[in-house]
Amino acid sequence: MKKHIVLLSLMAFLVLPVFADDLVEDYFDMAKNYYRSGDYSEALEYSNTILKSSPTHFGANYLRIILTQPSGNISDLNVQKKINIRPVKVASGIKKSDEYNFKGESLYDCKDFNNAKVAFQTAIKFNLRNAYAYNNLGLTYWKLGEYRKAESAFKKANRIDTSFTSPLDNAAQMLIENKDYKLAQKYLNQAILHNKNDYCAYYLLGVLTKEQGKYQQSLKCFNQVTLLAPKFSLAYLQLADVYYFSKDYAWSNSMVEKYLESNPKDDYAYFMLYRNYFAMKDYHVAKNYIVKAAALNNCLDYRIYLAEIEKYLDNPTGTIAVLKSVKDPSPEVLNELGHSYLLLKDSTSAIDAYMSAYKKTNRPLYLYNVALVYKNIGDVTNYKKTIKSVESIIPTTYHDYIDLSLVYLGTNECSKALNIINCGIRKYPNNIELYQAKINVYSKLSDNNGILRTKKDIDRILNK
Repeated sequence: MKKHIVLLSLMAFLVLPVFADDLVEDYFDMAKNYYRSGDYSEALEYSNTILKSSPTHFGANYLRIILTQPSGNISDLNVQKKINIRPVKVASGIKKSDEYNFKGESLYDCKDFNNAKVAFQTAIKFNLRNAYAYNNLGLTYWKLGEYRKAESAFKKANRIDTSFTSPLDNAAQMLIENKDYKLAQKYLNQAILHNKNDYCAYYLLGVLTKEQGKYQQSLKCFNQVTLLAPKFSLAYLQLADVYYFSKDYAWSNSMVEKYLESNPKDDYAYFMLYRNYFAMKDYHVAKNYIVKAAALNNCLDYRIYLAEIEKYLDNPTGTIAVLKSVKDPSPEVLNELGHSYLLLKDSTSAIDAYMSAYKKTNRPLYLYNVALVYKNIGDVTNYKKTIKSVESIIPTTYHDYIDLSLVYLGTNECSKALNIINCGIRKYPNNIELYQAKINVYSKLSDNNGILRTKKDIDRILNK
């Protein structure tokens, strides 16, 4: 019976106000009927047929998303992508050197970095002043994880020709990746000094200041990029990201729309719109955009966000349907499933979901959620027993330390919460999330001095 309730509730959220034509409406009715009856292959076939003629059909996209297993992820975010600052096929004037440099570029494009390195080194032997070969060699060392050699090659390339600032940009980009912000800024300032039109340097300076939370500086840098290179669309996405963190959602939306003009099939851009409207609590519009994102990239991350928005639309049964569509669910999915069952007051299913999540990772938070269910239903014996089991867990990851601090805060043992976080910080001294958790503990204690000290620690780490 519960299964039918979930399916019917989900179908209610698949109704589209206006269909493209009667035939599409008939096909979608067929798809929904097959879905209700459990014939998912036929439901998927009808959905795919609709999408051939109506690719933006909301309901068909929704069905296709939940009837297809998620794959991949959104870890390679557009706003985190490296920009390839590599002039290609530029001659230095020495034939043999250029031949080997061009050969190295082809090998680099094929991801054959070891042989590319040899080719660039040979190019340099034939022309010690081939700045382009040095820049390419630096990029290759970077790909191979040889960061000091990469930096040295980039510096050499710029010394040969100070107006050639791309190597400085590359060095800075590599250093930002490795969190060496101070030296990265030095290279970028040097690049801008020698080339006022180096939009890549401004772009990377914007990335660097954004990483440091200096949003006003970041906005200035990205706006400068749009002036110097208006077709460099990634700058608009970065501006949208900064405006989001500054809670200026209207401007963020505007910048995403500008980016989409030249990148209409970028799933992450639609995710950013989802994120903005979610922050504005316009959940119906947010849902529309997360479906668009998932239609372009049906990955697990978007599936979880789709389940999340159903929850905020007061449709826990829809959330359950979306999450249960994932085969071999991750602990995070199982944990969210537990939350949804709780909203339906199904304590037994919630406990099963939380326990399944805990068994996969032994993460304290999931077992703590089990304890909270026992507490809510008045099962004092199992609550105390489960809490004792949680507190006996030996932390092995930084997440474990954060989870245990939350457990102790939940049981009003603030000193233990602070101690466990300090233990985590000793083990992971540069982990920002641990310091943020420490601020949470100090907030519970109303310790303003502790909060200020911890914020200074975070600034120290970010500005290393």
